[in-house]
Amino acid sequence: MSTEPRVVSPGDHVGAALREMELSCFRHLPVVKDGILVGIVSHRDLLRAANDEQLVREVMSDDVKTVVPQTPAHEAAYLILRYRIGCVPVVEADGRLVGIVTDTDFVRAAYVLLGGTVPVEQLELEELEAERV
Repeated sequence: MSTEPRVVSPGDHVGAALREMELSCFRHLPVVKDGILVGIVSHRDLLRAANDEQLVREVMSDDVKTVVPQTPAHEAAYLILRYRIGCVPVVEADGRLVGIVTDTDFVRAAYVLLGGTVPVEQLELEELEAERV
């Protein structure tokens, strides 16, 4: 789980959100207003936008599947599989965003559990390098 996810606000422009996503090498950004999760926007959502000046609120999903910090990891994995989504934001009871769990987090965990020998930190560096090319 990433405990310091990059976020955008509903009033941000699609172009700015796309740049943030590309700079941070993420495929999903939580949409937050006053610290409260109000939606999620994917790379695909942003690419489908009419133009870079369109607002994030117009392209984001507001029906977001979330978990709380105490939720077992297998339940977060279930949501990702069941709803065919790429991430699950982690929120407090009041809706405050505290992190995000992605499908990539689970693939990394599976890699380790299945006997992968390359350190996960090295894999993460290789991922970043590949995405920047």
